[in-house]
Amino acid sequence: MSAQQFIQTFIQRQGLWMLGANVLAKLAGFAAVVLVTRTVSEASYGAYAYAVVLVSAFVPFMGFGAYQAFLKFGADAPGQSAKRQLHAYALARGTMLSLALVAAITACAFLLGSGVPESVPLMQIVAWTFVSTLWMEHTKSYAKCLHLNRASAQVDITYSFLLVAMVWGFTSMWGVEGYAYAVVSAPALASLPWMARLHVLHWSWKPLADAFQGFWSYGMYTAFGALLANAFYAVDVYLIGRCLADSADEVALYRVAFLIPLATRVVPVAVAATDFVKTASYASNAHKLWAYMKNYWRTFGLLSLAMLAILWGLTPWLLTVFGPGYEEGAGVMRVLLLGMLGGHWLRIPLGNMLSALGRANWNTMVNAVVLSTTAILCLWRIPADGISGAAKIMAGMIWLNGAMSLCLLWLHTELLRRQSQV
Repeated sequence: MSAQQFIQTFIQRQGLWMLGANVLAKLAGFAAVVLVTRTVSEASYGAYAYAVVLVSAFVPFMGFGAYQAFLKFGADAPGQSAKRQLHAYALARGTMLSLALVAAITACAFLLGSGVPESVPLMQIVAWTFVSTLWMEHTKSYAKCLHLNRASAQVDITYSFLLVAMVWGFTSMWGVEGYAYAVVSAPALASLPWMARLHVLHWSWKPLADAFQGFWSYGMYTAFGALLANAFYAVDVYLIGRCLADSADEVALYRVAFLIPLATRVVPVAVAATDFVKTASYASNAHKLWAYMKNYWRTFGLLSLAMLAILWGLTPWLLTVFGPGYEEGAGVMRVLLLGMLGGHWLRIPLGNMLSALGRANWNTMVNAVVLSTTAILCLWRIPADGISGAAKIMAGMIWLNGAMSLCLLWLHTELLRRQSQV
């Protein structure tokens, strides 16, 4: 398949809707942060950033793997009725388990937020994203299982407009606490109308059908692997709060410098979300797996390189958008942009591919190694080099994670070849 054909098939799968919706969601998040940083002090935003980063690390565990497993098993379910029944099963248990996780984070907030005490009440508000985000992800996953990528994208579009409107209104009234309320409310308000439209605004307590054995083990492996991956993007902030004086201000500067590099993940994430079911169908075909990755690198890989290069040049100006003082993070942002190139080329597409191939346990092992190594190196460099040291460690570890995922894809395809020779 040529690069042109690869792009054409991506468009046929409504990939432009997925990509556009993801870009819009990132722009909405960017606009929301600009509204907040220009309304509240650096210390207030730093407290919020500290709270949301720690809570976000646990977001993959919302529902304890129910929605991740639904996407995998729902894609293989025979018929729309079976998909709807599985969705009702997963939504019921996922919601109850998410409420338990909200209670646990609320109870532990004083311990988790001790590095930045001002973050504790914000953490207790943001914890409710476990429920609201679960509902939104379930709605999008159901649409994807029906090959309705456009509907999944429209959920994100609805969320984007709601988020900006609510952040503008709530922050004006309640400051940074209003921002937290908007972040919690927008996913639920965006997903409920679409759940009704797709006829999945219900749940079921019936036992799991025999055809879906392995549902929870796959979900837990995937959730735990994603938890470790998210913790990777939280450990640096947590240790900055623990190791540096005036940590709220330092956290604010670091998170703003990281915001745009993180937002660029929209390209590989959108492609992975669009092609999850497609790559899963290649699980036993080594040639198609490598052909897919080569086409990805020749198309979206080059797009990522061009985008990150442009952002590198615009870095000082982009940071001034957030308000005076944030341009001091230009050097940090450029280091993180270099690291994110490894995320675009390797870490994100290959990590998602391994999950689609049923190798969620491999992802979990990689993420565990990378997280523990990152924590040790950050403890070593942050006290000496501050947020610059954290950025260098994070950039290097993103590339390491991607290299390990590449080796594991090679191992998967090598195992396939050996099986075919038996």
